[in-house]
Amino acid sequence: MTRIDGLINREFLCECGRAHFVPIQEIRSWDGPIPPVAFDGIFPETIGRSALMLCDAHTKECANDGVAKTLRDGGWKLKVREFVRDRLVNDEAAVGAAVLDADSGVDVIIAVGGGTVTDLGRFVASRVGKPFALVMTCPSMDGYASNIAAVSIDGRRRIFKDCRYPEAIFCETRVMRGAPPDLIRSGFGDMLGKRASLPDWVMSRHFTGERFCKRVAALMDESSMRCINGLDGINSRAAAEIGTLTEALLLAGLSMAMLNDTRPVSGSEHMFSHFMVESAMDAGLNVSHGATVAFGTLISTLLYEYLLDGLEPADLAPISGELRKYLLPSRRVADLLVASGIGAGVQRHLYGGDIAGMIRACSSPGKRYTVLRYLADSGHLDRSIRYALNALEEIGEGA
Repeated sequence: MTRIDGLINREFLCECGRAHFVPIQEIRSWDGPIPPVAFDGIFPETIGRSALMLCDAHTKECANDGVAKTLRDGGWKLKVREFVRDRLVNDEAAVGAAVLDADSGVDVIIAVGGGTVTDLGRFVASRVGKPFALVMTCPSMDGYASNIAAVSIDGRRRIFKDCRYPEAIFCETRVMRGAPPDLIRSGFGDMLGKRASLPDWVMSRHFTGERFCKRVAALMDESSMRCINGLDGINSRAAAEIGTLTEALLLAGLSMAMLNDTRPVSGSEHMFSHFMVESAMDAGLNVSHGATVAFGTLISTLLYEYLLDGLEPADLAPISGELRKYLLPSRRVADLLVASGIGAGVQRHLYGGDIAGMIRACSSPGKRYTVLRYLADSGHLDRSIRYALNALEEIGEGA
């Protein structure tokens, strides 16, 4: 796999014609506690050594206290905002509290946690104009190395793509291996989603002329397959496979940074995920982003199978081999969902279970080009929906 340190803090001209640059200084993990020197030289020399540490009480014992001690031992003056909600949400209250804490006496922001805390730190740092670093506590999502943050406003999830990149990303391997099972499953689901986002990118390149980067596509192809082939080790929390999952999620974030776009890691499967997450929020429920991405990958795969194995349209012939290279058989995707503990049953992921309504909503005009737009534009959407519904019925709710 491509080494992370070869992609950060340096500009290089790619064969795709673009100069890629990822403004992250350092990404590193330790077998033991993060040493105080880790934070030396990361931030501009013009700032002092005063930090606001944002964290969730759920990671107090495994990470918060240790990172706080590391910073104080390194001479940092530290203010800690430890959220104690049963489930932290990046809503107006959380953002407001963090912004008030990040007053003129704070030089940098350090986020300690998973995706929610990372997004909070990234968003707040961007809005108050302060640099930030993050300490990962779980391999749960692919946005750690990106500049994108999800924030809930008036109960609706909004994605902000104009935020800061972290100056540095750190983690302890023991903490990553000890993360809750549902968070590890979420990270696996996010990586499984690349088996849908990559063919969607190829479709858009072919039909809309969207720019495509073979290097980034190969990076996501390789890293996602390493996670898929290492699922048994991920399930057993083996050091090597949890390390592979962590690295793959970081590389996905770096891929977004290289292109300044989510395209290589997000396609129709993420559209489905956003629909499922918002449907659950409307009902006062909570579903996992990574799990819904994984289930969305199954739906996307079934739609592609309808096209490539059933319909075989002539205008897809020039790219059919490339599409098949990235796609997995739907049966294997369903088996991976079951083996990972995510599950392949509709009711596990979509509140109300209206798959047809979800597919139609996600294929509406104005959304980015994916297999959904192709099906809608070519008049095959309804038949592809029937195909997907029949296949899901065969898989069954117990899956």
